[in-house]
Parts: sequence; structure tokens; C-alpha cells
Amino acid sequence: MSVKKELDSFFKRFLEAYQKTEDGLPKCPRGKNVDTAVFVGEPSDSGWCRWKPISYGKEETFIKLLETYGIEKNTDIIEFFSAYHFLGLDIIYNKRKMGIRGVDPRDEYRLLKQVIHTYTGQDGKVTHIFIGTDRKVGYSIVVDVKTGIVKFVDEDKGKMRKIASSLEEFIRGWEPHVF
Repeated sequence: MSVKKELDSFFKRFLEAYQKTEDGLPKCPRGKNVDTAVFVGEPSDSGWCRWKPISYGKEETFIKLLETYGIEKNTDIIEFFSAYHFLGLDIIYNKRKMGIRGVDPRDEYRLLKQVIHTYTGQDGKVTHIFIGTDRKVGYSIVVDVKTGIVKFVDEDKGKMRKIASSLEEFIRGWEPHVF
């Protein structure tokens, strides 16, 4: 399989799980800085709107971003950031609740650009790319640019721990967290 196929499978399960809820889709505040293509219908009086992931499938913008920042190209990472446009979502992975940061390729990865230099080696090169957070203990979830290994980052101790051998394996283990 591939990262894209794993995302396809996850989003199918994700949407099926939300179809069983009263709203039928996940909801989030409709912000000014988010591409409206993912939103479905009008926001509620409190500003919350239903949304759904949409297939994107264009790699050029993300590859340009990698080149701009001098980041090594990793096929799995490229697929993750270019296959879908989605908002932040909660998942369960190995019985842990995790928040996966949204991917918005249409805004030229504005959110990713804000944190891209967080994991930079002594040589000035970006070594890991942030994709989410463990909700219980607050560990960051990152992908190693060279190996594709997914890791927890304990910033307090300055340590990283492997949680999946690849993005593909990591996504395969995702279960939707519907609330």
C-alpha cells in the first residue's frame, strides 16, 4: 500500500463513523484563514461548521516547499502532505488519543511553515516534520525526513521515541475519534 491509500482507507472509516452522529460530519470553527473548500453548509450561530476531507493530489506545491527549505524529499511525507486537504482531527492510535494537524495545501502550507524549523539539526537542515500531538501527555508527533519513521518527541527531556516504522504503518493504525 501507500500513504495515499492508507489515507483513503482512513478517511472512508472517518466519514462512516461521523455519518452515525447527529451532525453527520465533524465540526470546527470556521476561521478566516482556512480554505472554505472543506466546509459543508453554513456555520451555526456560534461559528461552527461541518467539514469533510477533500482529495487534493497535487505534489508540486509541497515539493517546492521542500526545496525552498532544503528538506530532503521523502515520498511518504510528500504523499501525506499532498494527497488530501483536511482540518485538524483526533484519532486513536494504539489506545492513545492523538491530534493530527490539518493539511491545507491550498494556502501553501501556512501552518506547516510556522513550525517547519522546530526540528532542525546542528547543520541547519530540517530533520523532522511535525504532524500532530499526543493528547494525554503533549508529546509532539514527528516524521523523520530521512527514514520516514514516526516518533514521539518529549521536549522536556529532549528525547524521541519511535512509534511507527513509517507513515504508512502509522496511518494504517488510525481509528477515528468521534465526539
